[in-house]
Amino acid sequence: MKKIQIGKESVRFEANALFPIKYKQLTGRDIFKDLKVVENMQHAKSFDDLNIDILYDIVYVLAWFADRTIPDRDEWLLQFDEFDVFNVIPHVVDLLVDSLSATTKKNKPVKQGKKNKQ
Repeated sequence: MKKIQIGKESVRFEANALFPIKYKQLTGRDIFKDLKVVENMQHAKSFDDLNIDILYDIVYVLAWFADRTIPDRDEWLLQFDEFDVFNVIPHVVDLLVDSLSATTKKNKPVKQGKKNKQ
């Protein structure tokens, strides 16, 4: 879990192995494809090159995992007087990458040796 200051609010974010599935359920999109889009946004030359929906969706789903009582995305965003998504997104992407890499490390298949016959 990670807390990030957004305007005057301290917001909790969390990620786990269910994140990719829940993200797809809530957005209809694949998180891994969307992370690639976010990566490419680093080279954006104008606001037309940005996909703000993807950025807000990632932030929202990570907040939802930390607090499942929050309202839908648009209602949740309305609670903030200011929301610098470009300041927040690096923190939440780091959380997501750490969570997904830890999950894949934990779930590596165990090689089984030959059983001794007796």
